[in-house]
Amino acid sequence: MPDSVLSARAATTVGRPVLDRLPAASTISGKILSRFIVGSELPTRVPIAVLRRNVTVLVNACLELADRMLTGGDTAEPLAEVRADIMGWAHQGVTIGAMHKAVRVGTQAVFDHLTAQAELDQDHGAVIETAQMFVHLSRELSMAISQAYLRDIRAAGSEAADAVATALIAGTATPAMARAFGVRLAASYFVFAMQFTPPHDGAEPRPDRQILAPRTIRRVRAEVLHQCDDHVLMQMDADTATLLIPQDHFDPHTAERFVEQIAAAAQTRVRAAFVAAAADSISEGVERAHAVLDIMRRLRRVGLERFDDLSLEYQLSRPGTAGKHLAALLDPLEDHPILLETLTTHLATHSTRLRTARALHVHPNTVDYRLNKIAEITGLDPTQPDGVWRLRSALVARMTGAGEEESVTDSDSDSTAPTAQAC
Repeated sequence: MPDSVLSARAATTVGRPVLDRLPAASTISGKILSRFIVGSELPTRVPIAVLRRNVTVLVNACLELADRMLTGGDTAEPLAEVRADIMGWAHQGVTIGAMHKAVRVGTQAVFDHLTAQAELDQDHGAVIETAQMFVHLSRELSMAISQAYLRDIRAAGSEAADAVATALIAGTATPAMARAFGVRLAASYFVFAMQFTPPHDGAEPRPDRQILAPRTIRRVRAEVLHQCDDHVLMQMDADTATLLIPQDHFDPHTAERFVEQIAAAAQTRVRAAFVAAAADSISEGVERAHAVLDIMRRLRRVGLERFDDLSLEYQLSRPGTAGKHLAALLDPLEDHPILLETLTTHLATHSTRLRTARALHVHPNTVDYRLNKIAEITGLDPTQPDGVWRLRSALVARMTGAGEEESVTDSDSDSTAPTAQAC
């Protein structure tokens, strides 16, 4: 960023820092609505209440971008939010010219607000520096608009790719079928299974879910396209996503960062698992990846897990006598829920008593007492390596439903399998 832009941080007008004089989003939203929206340059099918909310969201993102520029902060996150919001406008039918006009109206209104009380003699330098910052801001916003509309065009034209993704996941795709849709199949893929989770699993759905879900999908799809170009195939709804990324177009060492970027775009926590699969065994890979995702849900884990990292848990979760026997090791704790919670927490904190105490908000001596009771009741000592291994295996088997009847397991897997409807 130019030094002249960064120096605007210290610029003042009428004795106050420019940064402290940024207007409220509602002020700028009102100007845009009165000078642009009411001019009927938007589709008439969009309710005015929705327009007002969407304009305010975009203005907030632009103000955050201006704030980051004035303070020399990282602009990547607000720019990504601006692009996602603009994609929403494009999806609603707003032309790119109209979008440029709306942003010009907004940036001009912010600049006028900042310089309205400036005195020519005393504040001349500050006004120039602020104007230079706004030139840079306008350039960034113009690029964001162009990028957003290009991505929207790509996303809108992805129905053929989505159809191929659905067929691959179902195990019915053929090279001839893919070529007919203009898609060239790779020899092998990384299969990502993702679940977008609320801050607390099981929380009540928010009342604006019908509005948020399409926005979340658009943001995630835009971020995936940004990271993987046109090589990725995907199937997505508001809660889950299945991504098929050709192995020669993705470095698995960047998977954790990739998932973090998806979580930022979704604006929520993400559970993710990935496996490698040949093109002719995608359906099996999808099943395994979503099975790992289900294990993560039952174990209350978030973030990224590779299949190899949870292969033991995966095997323990399969129906069978061994899993049933392991799960039964914890039956004596059925009547001691506090001990069961302590054991779960202790294993999740890598058997560290101080971390367990902090997580449970109790004294470490209380943890010691409870661990001793667990050893007494189950015959397995959670402070010894052998006991830890057996107790961890038993807990995994219990939480993943290992040893249950096949019909029950099938029902569970259906509830977490990817949906058949492509986004």
